[in-house]
Amino acid sequence: MRNIYLVGMSHKVADISVREKFYIDMDVKTRALQNSPFDELLILSTCNRTEAYVACDKSLEEDQLIGYVCSLVGQNVSQFAKYFYTKSGNLVAEHLMHVCAGLDSVAMGEDQILHQIGRAYETAHKLNATGNTLNKLFQGAIHTTKRIKTETNLSKLSCSIPFLAMKQVLKTFDDLENRSVYIVGLGEMGSLMLKYVQENTTKIFASSRTFSNAQKFEDVLTPVPFEDRYSVVGKSDVVVLCSACQEPIFTKIEFEKALEGSFKKARLVIDLGSPRNAESSVGEIFGVEYICVDQLQKMVDENRRQRMVEMEAAQNILQQGLEEFFSWCNLDDASKQINIYAEKLMEMAREESLNIAQSFESLSEGERDKLEMLFERFAKKVAHQFLYKVRGANEMDDIWVFLKCLDQVELGGLHRGGDLE
Repeated sequence: MRNIYLVGMSHKVADISVREKFYIDMDVKTRALQNSPFDELLILSTCNRTEAYVACDKSLEEDQLIGYVCSLVGQNVSQFAKYFYTKSGNLVAEHLMHVCAGLDSVAMGEDQILHQIGRAYETAHKLNATGNTLNKLFQGAIHTTKRIKTETNLSKLSCSIPFLAMKQVLKTFDDLENRSVYIVGLGEMGSLMLKYVQENTTKIFASSRTFSNAQKFEDVLTPVPFEDRYSVVGKSDVVVLCSACQEPIFTKIEFEKALEGSFKKARLVIDLGSPRNAESSVGEIFGVEYICVDQLQKMVDENRRQRMVEMEAAQNILQQGLEEFFSWCNLDDASKQINIYAEKLMEMAREESLNIAQSFESLSEGERDKLEMLFERFAKKVAHQFLYKVRGANEMDDIWVFLKCLDQVELGGLHRGGDLE
């Protein structure tokens, strides 16, 4: 069993001004993986974290790992060493499982990190930078996370105000494809709202007290001077208010005037400001639904309560994934080789489920995950019947003969280092 190491920095230990210096783009990552000084290497680099996972036959020191990452981006070790964390052995597996499941993310339980880790693993694997150890570790983390997504509601219970605001918009209007959205305020909250809105419509207006802030996004929206804000109200189906202000910037009287002469239709005003950006009486205007941040906060509080229950279930699944990896680490060589072939069966099952899912365009992401789980369970049953039982019922010499036979067929070839000896 090779030694496993991790070196990295994240949003928990370094702010964006430091993290951006250690973002590793694809070209640098590819060269690093192709010329790795380690037996096995995988590099994960996102806006919130940069991490290098290493498996090595020899022992490594903390300063070697930190120095390696700094060398990839041309930064000084002595200046930035304090921002790094390092882990080894079982702690690496525990860290990766938590990160992959979104339990270490800014928005706990989010799905994006799973896709990012999947792509990082796929890149390293295709470049032959990973071997048996990191393959098993990352395949296990990805599989465990998919179980958490499928068997719990953790990722569905967001505690993000902008995310819940977007859910409210889609609850009021089934879709936004032919509807327009007006965002007032492009600070942190407004920028996040813009990200969600962009995924649903291209008809976007936006204002900021500083007009140049809105102009920065003119490739994806129509900037509107703040003083002309009422001129857009009549054109908009949804108005999202995220501005910092002490007094309301939208009054009932002016809002109602702005709607005069416009087509009579339902409108939604979501006020995320504190203090509120609009007079609450705006909601008394015919056809206008007004929702303030306090109403969304109640949803946040309820989601937090439910997430505590789901978190317990997620932790149980995560622990099962860890125990499976730790058990693999303690196997003898023959058992590990059998395990590799079992993983090849799992990989084939995942590929086949993906092929089938692609032929049914109407399947949701949740249905695709369930289909993949069904194929994986079948592959596990096959592996148990035709691989693991061989290990328990035969002498070691016969087992190696069996493994050499497998190595000659398509199921083999997953292990690194050539043919079995």
